[in-house]
Amino acid sequence: SNEKREQFMSYFPEIVQQLEERASTLDDIENGRHVREFLEYIIPGGTKYAGIVTVETYKMLLPKEQHTPENIKLGYYLGWCVEFLVEHVVLIDDLMDEGTIRRNKRCWYLLEKNHNGAPNDGCILESGMYYFLRKNLGHLKCFPQLVQYLCEAGYSCYYGQYIDKKYSNDPFNTSPKLYKTIVQNASTYIVSYVPVLLAMTLAGYTDIEKFNNAKSIMSQLGFYYLIENDYMDIFSDISLKKKDGRDAQTGRTRWPIVVFMERANQEQKLRMKEHYGKDTVEDVAEVKKLMEEIHIHDIYHDYMAGLYYKLMQDIEENSYGELKEVYLKLINTMTCSLDAGGVFP
Repeated sequence: SNEKREQFMSYFPEIVQQLEERASTLDDIENGRHVREFLEYIIPGGTKYAGIVTVETYKMLLPKEQHTPENIKLGYYLGWCVEFLVEHVVLIDDLMDEGTIRRNKRCWYLLEKNHNGAPNDGCILESGMYYFLRKNLGHLKCFPQLVQYLCEAGYSCYYGQYIDKKYSNDPFNTSPKLYKTIVQNASTYIVSYVPVLLAMTLAGYTDIEKFNNAKSIMSQLGFYYLIENDYMDIFSDISLKKKDGRDAQTGRTRWPIVVFMERANQEQKLRMKEHYGKDTVEDVAEVKKLMEEIHIHDIYHDYMAGLYYKLMQDIEENSYGELKEVYLKLINTMTCSLDAGGVFP
């Protein structure tokens, strides 16, 4: 809900202050001002989905008698660590995709004053996240596990970006297997499984079976989310996405083109090759027209319904108690933007 997002964002000024103060110890020229300017430009806006899922899952899993202000603050701090890692991935993604709009304003790397400094700013963001984590959660017994999971999430995303960039440039020689490999590494791990994994760890969970079940369920849920994102990138209005969809213009291997290449006839495939990956309004319009010829909207809705059924079945068979409640809340909100109801209404 908007209330959950506002609660989450209320911690942002404090976090900026901590990171600016840290930067000021290294910078007696600007006194860390660049960090504040950078964070206050790129962070506001967006759903903050991964961060909010982290803290709200933690609240649900933490025994009520342990809901002290200090413990709840730790959950928000951890959620912000996840969000900073996501923001680093987003920054890289904008650079690699040559995106122009993010959250209704120009991408950070396009601002003239930044020149070629955006990649370094991303490194500042990620390393700042680990500094913040150690400063505020370093005293906890589970701190080494939290660091390990965040490192694994980052590595998975960065390697996924490599696979995406290398293999998604030829969307006409693709397959569902390649697509799933790309999204599992580049996105689903960090936006779905990691927030729940970290929340479970901070709440004191140690049962390996529960972690394994969480990975299976949340990976499916993340896959669901990414297919929706791919579909929306091409077929949703920019006012809903808060960014300009670039998958069709840049010729990326995404769910709609994978489905198209499976279903289209030879003549349709040849026409698609003339337009997919070209950056004109006319080419994008032709891409949409061709996809609609194979009834992409019906295929999408049927496919998503099948994923939903399988996911619900897995939740019913392999979870119980507080974790089951978490999964059910997540699947019931996954298809909603925060503006329309959001995470944990």
